[in-house]
Amino acid sequence: MTSEDEEIEKRGDCFNGTEFIITRRRWLHVLDRHAELAGMTETLEAAASAPDEVFLDPHGTLHMLRRLSRASDDSVVLIARRRRSKTYLLTAYIIGAKRKKRRYGRFKKLQLS
Repeated sequence: MTSEDEEIEKRGDCFNGTEFIITRRRWLHVLDRHAELAGMTETLEAAASAPDEVFLDPHGTLHMLRRLSRASDDSVVLIARRRRSKTYLLTAYIIGAKRKKRRYGRFKKLQLS
């Protein structure tokens, strides 16, 4: 067990077949910077297991996006890094459609099966 596996807050499935991990430390970071996500752990798990879109940034970090609702253009973004058979959450936040278009226009979009 690595030090990253210590104090796991949540475990789930990731779209890429790995185990999705939210450590206590990273969850506290998300809550500190993006308090609006406090009651949304199920939304984060759904975004990891069945994202609407996934992008890969130049550093190899995954950006998983899932719309919050059909009526909203806002999406939750999970930024995560894969390490062997696990994908670890780095941060999460909500993004609007306009900002999403600007930010993800330059990243590689992955095909979801």
